[in-house]
Amino acid sequence: MFRLLLIAACLAVSVNAYSEGAPKAACRDLTPQHGAELQTKKPPYSFSGSSHVRGDQKLTLTLGGDEFLGFMIQARDGQNRVVGQFKVVDTAHSQTLDCSGPQDTLTHLKATKGSPLSGVTFDWIPPAGYKGNVKFMATVVQTGFVYWVGRVTKDIDVE
Repeated sequence: MFRLLLIAACLAVSVNAYSEGAPKAACRDLTPQHGAELQTKKPPYSFSGSSHVRGDQKLTLTLGGDEFLGFMIQARDGQNRVVGQFKVVDTAHSQTLDCSGPQDTLTHLKATKGSPLSGVTFDWIPPAGYKGNVKFMATVVQTGFVYWVGRVTKDIDVE
């Protein structure tokens, strides 16, 4: 019996889920702190919406695809700096996180296994005076063991 318990303990995989949103520890590289292996195949998710925005206007995008439980989204400039601010549209499923600046990251809220999301819509506001390219990067968590880190992307031109 002891051997069986010892074997079971050795085979157990530790996974920490963050149902209330991504932790600040994930800000730098968008990596969930789940303790499981990330996916390398093409993600079944994408951003939809315009590919350009004026610097004085907000941009509305939607992250969608297969059902998912969690997400973390940032907009990054050509030097890989997090830029702009998110405005929550779906208050039941998303919230902002302050990583490099106020409201510069969007993450899930109240993720539950029995109620996966099929999409989340959000607004993003470019920094004042910014012109150039921005890459939206998302980490999407399908389950605690299946997730894609920064592989869901969309390039946006800020005019």
